[in-house]
Amino acid sequence: MKVQKIKNHRKGLTLAEVLLVIFIITILVGIPFWSATGWIRRSRLKNEAIKVRTFIENQRTTAMGMSTRRALVFEGRNIKVLMENLTRPLPNLDSLVSVYTNFFSSNIYLGGIPGATGLRGVSIDSDGVMFGQSQQNNTLTFTAFGLVETPGEIYLNDGKNLFCIAINGFGQVKIYRWEGGQWNEIK
Repeated sequence: MKVQKIKNHRKGLTLAEVLLVIFIITILVGIPFWSATGWIRRSRLKNEAIKVRTFIENQRTTAMGMSTRRALVFEGRNIKVLMENLTRPLPNLDSLVSVYTNFFSSNIYLGGIPGATGLRGVSIDSDGVMFGQSQQNNTLTFTAFGLVETPGEIYLNDGKNLFCIAINGFGQVKIYRWEGGQWNEIK
């Protein structure tokens, strides 16, 4: 008579094996998510900088089209647009055109981040808006020919990343990003 060996075969997975598989899947799914959040933050900040650049360029074009001086006054998160009143003695910038309340997105801040210097090597003002010779002015003024009377910069950050919108005397607007301890132009 032959003795048959009965093999005890397990069916299914143990709890430890299931937990190990879930852990591995979580790690593999989480890696792209963690890197994507930084990319999303940088993209939001870059889009905000592009929005500001477009707004400034539109105001410059309007000043040239109307053949009059135009000023943008940055007051915290708000922007006032003033225009020269041609019926009053010149020069003046006392006609209020519009007020843009909460122009900047809520998760975007004006000013610098720790360790960063301004585009010209100077410290960044706490309000992030630096126009004119003294760099203490918050008013950007365009002439009727599209030139800028008060060139300067606006600094935007999201707590980690820093962008600069720079306006030169000819009215050109460029965007720069602080990375690796230096400013790099964004095309």
